[in-house]
Amino acid sequence: MCYTKREWIIFFIGAEAFHTLTHLLMAFNGLPIQFFNITITHSLNMWALIFNALITAGLIYWAQKTK
Repeated sequence: MCYTKREWIIFFIGAEAFHTLTHLLMAFNGLPIQFFNITITHSLNMWALIFNALITAGLIYWAQKTK
């Protein structure tokens, strides 16, 4: 079975939306946290949240434009 380009985009929308939700939940739970050798502070997490939300919105726009 071959998936269409739009179906792949929708899959990545779900993955990216989950990633955005994870950063949103991290904002309400104990920050800072140590992840590998990176300390995730509140401001770093907010930048990641905004960046991932923009990617999600862009993918949604792309999926709407794709037949």
